[in-house]
This record gives sequence, structure tokens and C-alpha cells, in this order.
Amino acid sequence: MPQTTLLSTRGLAQVIFLFAALSCLPLNAQTYYVSPDGDDDNSGLSLDQAWESLQFALRTIDGGDTVLIADGVYRENNVALVNKVATAEQPTVIKSINQWGAKIESTAQFNTALRIDTCDYVVVDGLEVYNPEQRPFQDWGAGIEAWASNHVIVQNCYAHDCGCNGFSGRRGDYFTFRRNVARNNANTNPFNCSGISIFQPIQFDDAPGTHILIEDNVCYDNEVRLPFEPGGFDRPTDGNGIILDDYNWTLDDEDGGGDLPQYVAQTMVQNNLCFNNGGSGAKVFASDNAVFRHNTLAYNNYIISEFTEGVGDLAAEFVTGRVEFYNNVVVQRFDQRGQSFNYQEVPGSGASLDLNNNVIVGNVRLIGRVDSADNQIVTADRQGFVGFRQQLPENFEFTSVDDFRQFFALRPGSPALDAGGAQYGVPTDLTGRPRPQAAAPDAGAFEGAEEGVGPTPPDRVRNNLIARSFGEIDIDGRQDDFYVNETRPIDRLVEGSVTDESDFSASWVGTYDAENLYLLIEVNDADFSINSPDIQDRDGIEIFIDGDNSGGNSYDGENDFHYVFPLGSMEFEELSFGATQGVEIDLRTRLGTYALEVAIPWSTIGISPTEGTTFGFNIYVNDNDRRSGGGRQARLSWQARSNDAATNPGVFGTITTTEVAPIPTVNQLNASQNITLDGRNDDAAWAEAEVLELSNYFERDITPGVGDLAASWSSLWTPSALYFYVDVTDDDLRRNSTNFVLVDGFQIFLDLGYERTTEVDGNDFRLVVQQGRPNQIFDDYNNLTQGARAVVVDKADGSGYTAEIELPWFALGVTPSVGMFLGIDVLVTDDDAGGGSRDHVLTWFADNPAPEDDPSQLGRTRLGDAVSATLDPRVATPLTIYPNPTSGAFTLQAPTTEQLTVEVLDINGRRVWTRTGVRSSEQLDLGKLPSGTYIVSAYGRREVYRQALQLRR
Repeated sequence: MPQTTLLSTRGLAQVIFLFAALSCLPLNAQTYYVSPDGDDDNSGLSLDQAWESLQFALRTIDGGDTVLIADGVYRENNVALVNKVATAEQPTVIKSINQWGAKIESTAQFNTALRIDTCDYVVVDGLEVYNPEQRPFQDWGAGIEAWASNHVIVQNCYAHDCGCNGFSGRRGDYFTFRRNVARNNANTNPFNCSGISIFQPIQFDDAPGTHILIEDNVCYDNEVRLPFEPGGFDRPTDGNGIILDDYNWTLDDEDGGGDLPQYVAQTMVQNNLCFNNGGSGAKVFASDNAVFRHNTLAYNNYIISEFTEGVGDLAAEFVTGRVEFYNNVVVQRFDQRGQSFNYQEVPGSGASLDLNNNVIVGNVRLIGRVDSADNQIVTADRQGFVGFRQQLPENFEFTSVDDFRQFFALRPGSPALDAGGAQYGVPTDLTGRPRPQAAAPDAGAFEGAEEGVGPTPPDRVRNNLIARSFGEIDIDGRQDDFYVNETRPIDRLVEGSVTDESDFSASWVGTYDAENLYLLIEVNDADFSINSPDIQDRDGIEIFIDGDNSGGNSYDGENDFHYVFPLGSMEFEELSFGATQGVEIDLRTRLGTYALEVAIPWSTIGISPTEGTTFGFNIYVNDNDRRSGGGRQARLSWQARSNDAATNPGVFGTITTTEVAPIPTVNQLNASQNITLDGRNDDAAWAEAEVLELSNYFERDITPGVGDLAASWSSLWTPSALYFYVDVTDDDLRRNSTNFVLVDGFQIFLDLGYERTTEVDGNDFRLVVQQGRPNQIFDDYNNLTQGARAVVVDKADGSGYTAEIELPWFALGVTPSVGMFLGIDVLVTDDDAGGGSRDHVLTWFADNPAPEDDPSQLGRTRLGDAVSATLDPRVATPLTIYPNPTSGAFTLQAPTTEQLTVEVLDINGRRVWTRTGVRSSEQLDLGKLPSGTYIVSAYGRREVYRQALQLRR
């Protein structure tokens, strides 16, 4: 880099500013204190005289002073240290007295929690920074950012739930990020961010050695959920653990810095642990002269790999100079399409890669000039190769980076032990343990072997769960509501080629009960072929089961099964034992698609399933586009990455059975019972209703033990209406805003078709009740007002309020029936501070405080039966329809001999079919209506008969 250019653009101004600022440095630096109990009118010189505001403190101090921050939550915005210049011997220090005791909660949009702006020689130590809630996606700031500053050290800090980067350094030099934790950042920023990000630095001088140091940090669960639209992408691109980004200044910069020279000083990334990030674990992008050594990167790219193979857990992409990777451990997620290590140079740039003494599990892609030696590289199916000590449990609570050793240290016998090159070693590991402990340093962030105390990933695949069905499965080639598990793609191409998804693609879903394993496999195939004499060469499906999950490299002759289901026939074979007795199938075909549903008895497999039963499992889907027969053109696999599942159970995936959480049932009122809508649950009927607690807390912490906020709900139904009872404990009732989402009150979400779409449609309702408007209810989605009633009453002891809600079915546009599913959630808001800013949110099911625009986030209930229930003729008498579901033709039965007018409405209330002069028991046909949920009404002279109909093509 021509240094004359650097000085002409920035260096001269930097020197002038530095000398001017140094002339103002105090002769005797001061130590000041900040406390939540302080007062900005105090002197700040002791805890007793502490200031209250962080922002006041950082504006008031001089360069070289120290600010010590007492424990507490500081809800401040635009907290920034600006234009403070100090020295290496006497830096400006911002420090939490106790690590993570001082917490900065950034509560306003577009704000970075703590910003170091145009400063020299600053140390930030021990702070916790975060956003208090899920944010709108517009450009949320970082947790701690150093901007246009030099010689900034950020250490022992914890940044989490920030919309952009957890930690960031931009447009400056000599950044150090050490012993920090960055967790769950970058969710809500369309510019795409990461855990720790260095973006477009500007070189301060040309001194040799390391300028930017990132060491001993833990970065996990950082992910981007939004497309990088400002960059011209329709998908997310980042959410990395650590990224060195655009040192070459190839991207446009909003501040006009695009003409600045490349940053060529050395960046050192060492002893970091990065796992479970949506993007890369650690990445160099359009940047040079970076050294990565002794890092552990595991199970990253779980979002980005869905969109491209051009990513790596450890990556150097679009580099133009030299990058070096030594003594790292990298483990690729088994189910991702990307790479474990990915290198791509800019052609003709003279770039080069040094790749030595790394232990790599997964795919490696190298595009460019590479010098490589002493690496251990195995395929991604060997997940347990490295031998981490144990798996990380959910909701793990930690106090520092040291706590992660218990999970990612190496077990005895790990091939990563002594695998590092001594010439590349770091004197200590992430936790400060000296290296080496034996003949040579260990690869990865942790030195020394530790006995394993928990499970290690299997050598084959990541485990998958299927939950028990809570209802009876009909084998009809269609997906019942009782398949409660996720649909999984069958997308590993192990033979041939595929043009696109319409040419050939597949997915499967499964469930089970005490008798059978149920599978539904759906296939897109543009060209059916059923003419090959070998059933494995025809279009069709193969299912593999290893009953005891022994995983040998050959079939054991005991409980390894191979089923073949060829298209075009209801005949099928089991090639190991002829084990077809009791197996039930239905094969449904349509133009360009087909579906196989199969029930395989557990008695055939030799399994009695309980919670946690594991068995080997795989699916092949075959494609033969030759109408005259011949061999296959393509084969897709679910988990096996090779084409030998017919002989080698060791390539199967694994399935573990689990019990599904009980589905709450909305009980039907007996004929002798009724509900008086008075806001209380004193009617006898409510004693039969299940009480469901709201247990998901969001936004600020709930104060325990003082009745701060708690809630529960119950529901009942009759043929005429759906009822809710909501009980809220709230010790401070307020109504200070016209915005209903900010005041004390609650919302009921309903998805009456239970389609679980990600967008609101005509049968979705958001019913809003405000505590300060006790008899009002409104619908924020579809303007439901007719007949809906709400009564809210304060509790006599002042501890909160209760409410009863009545929602007529006719107003909801639905005729109820026993067994009908409802998507549902209840959300309670609480405003304790006043001023129209809600403090707390409770939900029953949704795992975020804003489920309103996504019905797929709602929970599930079903309408139950009551022994002596009778029908209320005020709305409609239930109509008998069979078959239901139907493919088009159906027969209706009504308790009348008169002629009827039959009308069919779609789920949005539009009339789509009608017929007059229809008599009971007459067969009708809905013709070419698409699949979906419809309401069938039959009108006589005095009576109305109604029923919901499922149409499935």
C-alpha cells in the first residue's frame, strides 16, 4: 500500500488532531463512579458521590480518566465516548466494577449500546450490552462499536440480542477484542451483521506486527434472518461468528470512503470458539494478511448453507493477498450444503493460502494457490471424529468464556491432540492454560485432554426426532393433521443429475403410535416411468430401517430392512426377509407429483417404541425418465451420502421417537350448562375447562414474588359460540396510550383453518381487549365485530383483572365440529412505567412477543366432545357430509325431506359453488375447486344446516 496516499487522505489530519488533543490532557487523571442510585449533580469521585447517567459520565470525563460502573441496568440510548484522546500509558477506561454487573440496555431504535467514536487509547472492560426485545428490522446498531478510533481494547464483555454486530470495529486501527462472549446477535438488521465484525478498517501506520487482534472469544447463536436487500441479495449472507470484512474497500461506503487504500496490516484471530452460528464460524471476506490459528469452529452455517454451497465454517473468500490458517479444528454440520473449509481467491490477484496442521471434518473447497501440509481431513458423516467432551445443553448459563471448556475440550484419544504445528503455536489457550501440555500443541482453542462426561455426536449423522401422533392416521396418501412433525427434504443427490425441483425433488414426514411407524413421502417428478423390469430402476421409493441401530457395514440378517415401493403398482417388496405382512400403503398420483403413505408395524421391525427409542433409517427416491425402461437417471437420498444403502446400514441416518406435548382440548358445554358473561368464572361450566398458564416472558424482567405479572386462560365451546376466560395478575394497572399493544390488556389470536400459513388470511383473527375499556373488543385483522362480546372486571383485592369473551361461530365464519383444530395463542401486555411504553409481554405458546403477523407461530387446540351436548339451533344445525375429507364428490344428509339450496363458501367467505333443489342423501360434486377448507350450508324454508368440508385433490 502506498503510504503517501494514506497520509494524504487521513494521516495528516490524524496527527494534527492528536497533538491538539494531547495538549488538553489532564496532568492527573481522575477516577469517576456511576451507579443506578447516583445523581448527576454529585461529584462522581466515589460510590457515595456517584453519577447516575453513563452518558453524562462519558461526556464529562477527559481522555485518560477512568469510569467505574456499579452493578445495575442502565436503560440509556446513544451512550458514546466521543473525541477523547489518551495515551498507551494512561488510556481512557470504561469498566464494570463486577464483570457483567453493569448492563446497558439500548431501548431505542437505530442505537448502538456503547459507541467509541473518534477516540485513541480506550479500554472497555466487563460490560453486558443488549437490546431488550425483538426489534423491527431497520438497521439496529451494534452492542459495542469502535468507530474511527485507534488502540481500542474491548475485553471481558458480553453482547447479546443486539440487532447488528455484538462487537464491531470500523474505519480505525489497532482494535483488540479479547475474552468476550457474542451470542444471538444480528437477527434484525437488513445490512447483515455478525458476532464480531471488523469492517473497512483504516490503517493508522505501517508499523510491523499485529494491528488487529481477536482472541479468546466465544461467539455462538448469531444469525441473520433477513435478506441482504441493501446489497442486492434476496437471501441472508452473514450471521457469522467472526468476520474480517472488506479490508480491500470493494464495497460502497455511506461516508465516501471507497477511494481509501487497502488495509494490509496483519490481523490475528486466535483461540476463539465459534459454534451454532447461522453464517460462517470465522471468515475473511475481500481482506488480506489475516492469520487464523488455534480456533475451534463447529456446527455453523445452519442458515446460509440453505442458500448456497459457497460458504465455509472457516472461510477465506475473494482474497487478493496472503491468508494463513494453522492449528484450527473445524467441524461441519452434517446436514449443510456448504463447506467445512472454503477458500476462493480473486483470479489473477496473486493471492495465496497457507493451510497447515488443521483438523477438518467435512467438505473442503480450494479455489486458488494453496500451500498445504499436515492437515487431517475426513468427511462430514464422521461427526464424532474430533471428540469434543460433551454436547452443549439448551439454555446453558455461563459466567465467562472459561465455562465453555467443559463442552469443547478434547477427549482422550482425539486426533486433534498434539496435532498442531509448534511453529504456529500460541503460548496459552482460550482459558489461559499453557501450551503445549505434551509433545506438540493441540489443534483448536483448548489445550489438554479432558475425560468425556456426556454424549459425543455419532460418527454418522445428526439425530432426528419424530413425535407420537395424538390421533388416528388414515392411510390415504394425504397428510393428516396428526402428522405433527416437520417435513424434511430428501435432497442428497447420490446418483445422476437433476435439472430443478419440478424435474425431481422429494420430502417426507413421519409419526408413530403404539402399533405402527407412519411415513408420508411426497415426490415431484416431471416424467413418470414404470417400465423397467427391475423395480429399483423404476420411478419409486425405497425405505431402509435398521431396527437396533447397530450401524454395521453390512446387513445383519436380524432387523435390517429394505422396502421397495415402485410407482404404478400397489405391489411392493421387502428385500431382506419378505417382511410385508401387516404393512399398509396408499399410493396417490397426480400430474407431475405422487405421494406414498405407508404404515409399517413395529412388530415387524422388532421395536416396542418408548420415549427415546432410536433406529437407523434412510429413504431413496428413484427417477427414471426413460419410458422404455433401462437404468435410473437420478437418485435422491435423505441422509445417506452414498449410493450403497442397499448393502451398508452404516450410511443410514437415525430417528429417535419422542412423545408429543398434549394438545389442549376445548371442552363442549353440556346441554344443561350455560355461561353468563360477567367477567368471572363462577359458572359451573368453567370447572370443566383446562387452565393453561402463560409462561413465556419477554421484554423486561418480571419482578418475582410481588404479583408483578402472571396470567392464565381457559376456553369452552357450544355449537353457537366459542368462549374464553382470561385471568391476569398485575399489581399496577395503567392505560396511558391509545396504542393497544402498549397498554395493560390482552390479545387472543385465532387461526380457524389451522393452515399455519406465515401470512394472515381470511380466517385469522386478532382479538384485542384493553383493561381500561372493560366491555370493548375489536379484531385487528378481519374487522370482526358482529356479536363478539367482552366483559372485563377488576379483582376486588386490586391484584389484577379477569375477562370473559364470547365469539359467535357465525361471526367467525366457521361451523364447529368435534375434533376440529384451532391455531391459538393468548398474549398479555403490561405497562408499569406509564407513558405508553409497555414493560412486559406474556404469551402462552409463541416464543417471541410479536406473533401477530405469522399464524404459523400459534399453538394448537382442538374442539372436544361432551356426552350430553345438544345443538343450539340459533345459528345452524350440523350437517352430515361424507366422505369428509373428499376429493370432490360427497353426499350430504340433513334431518329434513324438503328441497334445499346448497351454498359453498371458501375460507375467505366467497361463494364458490351453489346448487338449488337438492334433497338429503343426494350426491354432489365440487368439480374443479382447489384443495382447501370450505363451509357447506344447506338452506331450507326455516332451518340452516352447516358443516366444514376438507377438499383434498
